[in-house]
Amino acid sequence: MLSQTVKLINISKVFKSQNQKKFIAVNNINIQIEKSEFFSILGPSGCGKTTTLRMIAGFEVPTSGEIYIQGKLMGNSPPFHRPVNTVFQNYALFPHLTVAENIAFGLEMENISRPEINRRVTDTLTQVKLTDMEKRYPRQLSGGQQQRVALARALIKQPAVLLFDEPLGALDLKLRKEMQLELKQMQQRLGITFIYVTHDQEEALTMSDRIAVMYQGEVLQVGTPVEIYEQPKTRFVAEFIGESNFLTGRITAHQEDKSLVLVDEDLPLLIPSANHLPIDTIITLVVRPEKIEIYPSTYTEEADFSAIVENIVYIGTDTRYVVRLTYKTKIVIRRQNINRFHLNQYAIGEAVKVNIPVENISMLEENLSEKERLKLGKN
Repeated sequence: MLSQTVKLINISKVFKSQNQKKFIAVNNINIQIEKSEFFSILGPSGCGKTTTLRMIAGFEVPTSGEIYIQGKLMGNSPPFHRPVNTVFQNYALFPHLTVAENIAFGLEMENISRPEINRRVTDTLTQVKLTDMEKRYPRQLSGGQQQRVALARALIKQPAVLLFDEPLGALDLKLRKEMQLELKQMQQRLGITFIYVTHDQEEALTMSDRIAVMYQGEVLQVGTPVEIYEQPKTRFVAEFIGESNFLTGRITAHQEDKSLVLVDEDLPLLIPSANHLPIDTIITLVVRPEKIEIYPSTYTEEADFSAIVENIVYIGTDTRYVVRLTYKTKIVIRRQNINRFHLNQYAIGEAVKVNIPVENISMLEENLSEKERLKLGKN
C-alpha cells in the first residue's frame, strides 16, 4: 500500500429517507489510487461519484467498507484530520476577504507564524498565476480567477490529496479548456495526488492518468483514457464515452489470430481472436465511428460491406454518415474533413463500400460469464 495514496475497500453508502426507505448511493466499490496520480471519477448525475468523493474527504461516513489514505485507516476521522483538501464548483470564497486573505485563511486557523504564512501565500500565488491580484476581492475577479483562488486556498495547506468536485462546471467552454490544461500541468509539476469528479467525458480523457467510470453506484471500469475509450468493457461505458456502433453476432469459426462472426445472421466479419469462446456464442461488438473506413462504390480493393448512405451531417471538423448495411443494420461513420473535396464526396441514397479494420473492433464483456471474462483478459 506504500505507493497508494488512497485505497477504497468494499465501500458502500446507503441513505434512508424519512419513511426509512433505503437508497444505495454507492455499492461495494473498490478503487486504488496511486501516489502523484491524476485520477478522475466519471459518470452521469446520480451515479455516486460525488458521494464517493465526500466519503474520501470525510464529509460522509461509509455505511460499510474501509478508506485508507497514505496507508492509514480513516475510520470516522473528520475532514480536518485527513491529509486532503477539496475544491468545490461554487468556489466558496469569503467575499469580505482579499485574495491573499482567502488563501491564508486555513493557515491562520492553525496558528502558523505570520512570516511563514506570508511566504507560503506568495509562493502559492505564483503557482496559480495570481501574483498581482493579492489585494483584490472575489467580486473583482473573473470566474477563472476565482477558480484559481479556490485552488490556491486548497494547495497552501500542502495536502497529500487534492479533491475536485466538478470545479470547472461554471466556466465557459474556452476558459474550461484552458483550465484543464493548467490543472494537468500543475499536478505534474507539484506531484500531488488529484482526485477529480466530473460528468464531462472530454475533461476526464484530457487530464487523467486513469479514470473510474461509475453508473448507478457501481464502478464499471477503471483504466487509462486510452483503455477506457478503445476497449470499453460494457455497453454503458462505450455509449457514455463518445459515440459507438454496436453489432451483435454469432461466432462461426476460429483462425490463428482472428475469429469469424456472422453479424445479424447475414454479414461475415473478422474480429480479433475469440478462440476462448465456443462456436455459436452470441457476442456484442463495439466499433467507434471514426475507426470505420468509407469508400466510393467504385473502390477496387477488397472491402467488408456494401452499404447505402441514409444521412449526412456536417459537424465542422468532420462529417457524420449513417449508412445501412442490411435491412436491419445501420452504422455511423465519422470522417475527418481533411480537405474540402471530402465535403461533397457522397450523397444520400448513394451506394458506398465500408471497411472495418479488425484491429478497431472490441468485444464487450458484460454478456460473458466470469470464466469467459478471465480468459478474455489474458488474451
